[in-house]
Amino acid sequence: GHHRTGGFSMELKDGTSLYPALPSGQQVAQVSGRWQQDHSQDENYDQWLREIGVSRFARWFMRVFNISPIQEYFFSGDQLTIRSYVNGQGRPPVVMSFTVGQTTHFYLPGIGPSSASMNVDEYGRVVTRLNIRDGLFITTSRIDSRGMMEQTTVLPSGQICRRVYKRL
Repeated sequence: GHHRTGGFSMELKDGTSLYPALPSGQQVAQVSGRWQQDHSQDENYDQWLREIGVSRFARWFMRVFNISPIQEYFFSGDQLTIRSYVNGQGRPPVVMSFTVGQTTHFYLPGIGPSSASMNVDEYGRVVTRLNIRDGLFITTSRIDSRGMMEQTTVLPSGQICRRVYKRL
């Protein structure tokens, strides 16, 4: 498929809005907030964990105890910040910040050095491209008709993982 990239950042240099005043812009605004994964709707979640490098024991532990990290998404201008409370209560969150159209390099605990970029597609959906150990994970986030956030990821293996989050 073809991906539109960079168009939004060029608009920003003209001082115009990052998210066009179209219905598509609402998708971005609606992603802001606190979300928790609904494991009853997972598809290929274990495969996703395996491909990003989560150990078999950790995957078993997450499944048995139904661990579902809370994620917060904040948009400010052309920046998205994601806070993942993966380590339970009282532990500091894993924080990732993206600027539309730019690649960000960061270190993921237990996984290693990674890089990611974020864009907004022509439908206003947030698209992240995450590189871990030469593997590319392309995730599209959208708000469905029930107000849930659905994330669809094309894994390096070519399989598709689907995760659904409910708003907190």
